[in-house]
Amino acid sequence: MGNHRTRLRDSRSWVFDLSLCLVGLALLAAVAPHAWAGGWPVALATLLGVPLVVVVARFPMNLDGEDGGIEIGFDSTVLMFLLCTFDARSAVAVWGVAVVVTQLTSGKRPTAQLFNIGVGLVAGAAAAVALHAVRGPAIGTPRELLAMVAAAAAYFFVDYVLSAISIAIDTGTPVRGHLVQAGTWVAVACFVPFDLIGYLAAVVHRDSPGWMLTLLVIPLITLLVSTRAIARSRENARRLTVLFEAAVRVQALHETGLIIEALLHDARRLVRMRDVEVLSSPPAAYEIGAQVRRGKDALWIVAPARDRARSTVGADQHALDALAVIVADAFARMQLTDDMVHYARHDPLTDLPNRGILLDRVAHALHLARRRKVRVALLFIDLDGFKPVNDRFGHAAGDAVLVDVAQRLTASVRESDTVARLGGDEFAILLEDVRDNEVDAAAERILAAIRSGAVVAGHQVPLGVSIGVAFGDTGRSAEHLLRNADMAMYQAKAQGKDQYVQYERSLGHSRVERLELLESLRASVAAGDLRLVYQPVVQVESGHIVGVEALARWTSNGVAVPPDTFIRAAEESGLVVALGDVVMDLAVADATMLREAAGGPLTMGINISPKQLREPAFVTKVEETLERLGGMDLVLEITERDYVGNEPESLAVMARLAERGVAFAIDDFGVGFSSIGYLQDMPVRIVKTDNSFSESIDRDERSCALLSSIAMMGHALGLDVVVEGIERASQLQHLREHVEAPYAQGYLLHRPMPAAEVAEVIRKNRGVTALVESP
Repeated sequence: MGNHRTRLRDSRSWVFDLSLCLVGLALLAAVAPHAWAGGWPVALATLLGVPLVVVVARFPMNLDGEDGGIEIGFDSTVLMFLLCTFDARSAVAVWGVAVVVTQLTSGKRPTAQLFNIGVGLVAGAAAAVALHAVRGPAIGTPRELLAMVAAAAAYFFVDYVLSAISIAIDTGTPVRGHLVQAGTWVAVACFVPFDLIGYLAAVVHRDSPGWMLTLLVIPLITLLVSTRAIARSRENARRLTVLFEAAVRVQALHETGLIIEALLHDARRLVRMRDVEVLSSPPAAYEIGAQVRRGKDALWIVAPARDRARSTVGADQHALDALAVIVADAFARMQLTDDMVHYARHDPLTDLPNRGILLDRVAHALHLARRRKVRVALLFIDLDGFKPVNDRFGHAAGDAVLVDVAQRLTASVRESDTVARLGGDEFAILLEDVRDNEVDAAAERILAAIRSGAVVAGHQVPLGVSIGVAFGDTGRSAEHLLRNADMAMYQAKAQGKDQYVQYERSLGHSRVERLELLESLRASVAAGDLRLVYQPVVQVESGHIVGVEALARWTSNGVAVPPDTFIRAAEESGLVVALGDVVMDLAVADATMLREAAGGPLTMGINISPKQLREPAFVTKVEETLERLGGMDLVLEITERDYVGNEPESLAVMARLAERGVAFAIDDFGVGFSSIGYLQDMPVRIVKTDNSFSESIDRDERSCALLSSIAMMGHALGLDVVVEGIERASQLQHLREHVEAPYAQGYLLHRPMPAAEVAEVIRKNRGVTALVESP
């Protein structure tokens, strides 16, 4: 019986509770002398009845609301027995002693004990009055049974109404809301028949030997245990539903504030208390709480500690712990997504924006500049004398110099300017809304900042930079402006380095050379005058070669042209479609040799361009290639920088080829514009990480952590992850120990080789089970 507070602060109904307790104790004092005169029968009833009430009181029915709970105890069964066996005053006295002992041994807070003593005594007196008003002088009649029903109902409603009033005062809410609750009439239907067991015991006691009362012990225990079991099983089912709904809800939330709001909402539903709070400190006395990890910080979800019929403090604690785990996982997922988005658009070594975000900002700046009639300048910066640092002191020292240079560049320009690392020792700076003299001043500051050199391993190392400057009105697009600045930078190097040069149209003579190169490439493609080399892809743990990547090579006038040069020229001119067809034909010609050398499954990776996806004949060409490969699996690799976006035609082509067994791989993953989102839209099966991520994994914990995150994400999405750029044994060791990526590719493992040579390597590899960890 009684009411358990749910407020964290002191009770506001203590005056009412204390007054009720005093009234009850006054009633007990009034009937106690009469009971004392009752002799040993009353004493025996007290000796047996008090422990029984204490036990039965531990099995109440609970009617919970968000503002508080009302417990309806079945210990009044003993009261009904006493009222039918003794006179009213003696029965109420024995009952009063039992109520006082029960509350003092309950372990509840003093305010709850005061209220429960008062309500128990007052309700007991009300039951006695109702019984003797209805029963009359005769016993063992239907009228007596009706009187017992009236007594039980009177006890219930006095207990129920007084509890509702106390809760309403404590919470400042209307009494009606606590009187009209779901389950009230169910409680009445259980309570009144249950109390009639006391009447049955009295009838047995009148007409049978005393030992016959023991026959009622088993049904009494069964009813009490069943009542609690049903209440708690329903509570467990409700809590599981709340936890499931919470787990589903937080998956769609991506802001800290929304997650905390959801945590508070679900915690209140879980423990059915309104006074639940999210705090930065652990729970105090009379409180329970669960810690929610949020990165390095921690929050606490705190609720009142309350032992209830439908639950226990321990059950509430376990429920909050489960909810805390769900929310902590949501915070971890959000942090992982934020980190991956950040690292996908920033250089992992210097934390500067990478090429992708730079071009995005340049495009935006050009648009604003044309509208506002202001100037934009782009500086292309290349370090002079950096290679000797790596050669003499190692890559770790070189990385430290690059970080230092990045900090100096950032300090040399305005906060509104964008400093980016393009890769290697190349940087770029976007200056928005500037005048010519401001650009000159910025370039001079940069030159002066780098000329001071760097101290590496106690040695003073000279440094310098060559800077190319291109203004926005010389570039039609972000890429075009970057190329102009690049050409100006090379002119600065040609003029002696450690200086800056502004782009002029006369520098475009290099464009002429590029056109001549393009014409030569066009002729070679038409004649099929290209060759392929193949770089194996290996399984990290076993070193087993699982596939090869076909790489195009071209020689013009006896001089080997760098692949980036002629492929970029082919891409810009549209020749890349014909070039792609030649590569597929050459790969097919070598397929038989490679397949026989493998003696089993082997994938053939071929790089493609988004322009090929838009060609009407591309699907047919790929289908023919797949058939001519004779059972080798075909993997088409598309660079993330060439992201196809939301082009329905390209996505439809990819989906059609994927249905035919062609696997698509995203190459250079992590440096493009949308490294995460589009993986759900494209039929991709393989992710190949950009070399920049593996370059520093053995020297930089952040790089290693990022690569590990990409591998975890790929595994979660069901994608195979290939880590590219493994060139040192220490990189491979870190890959095995810290990054759960299944496949790798790089010069440490195998360099690109002609078909005959790679066939021999594959033939030997298929008989080797361990990977050699040195070149």
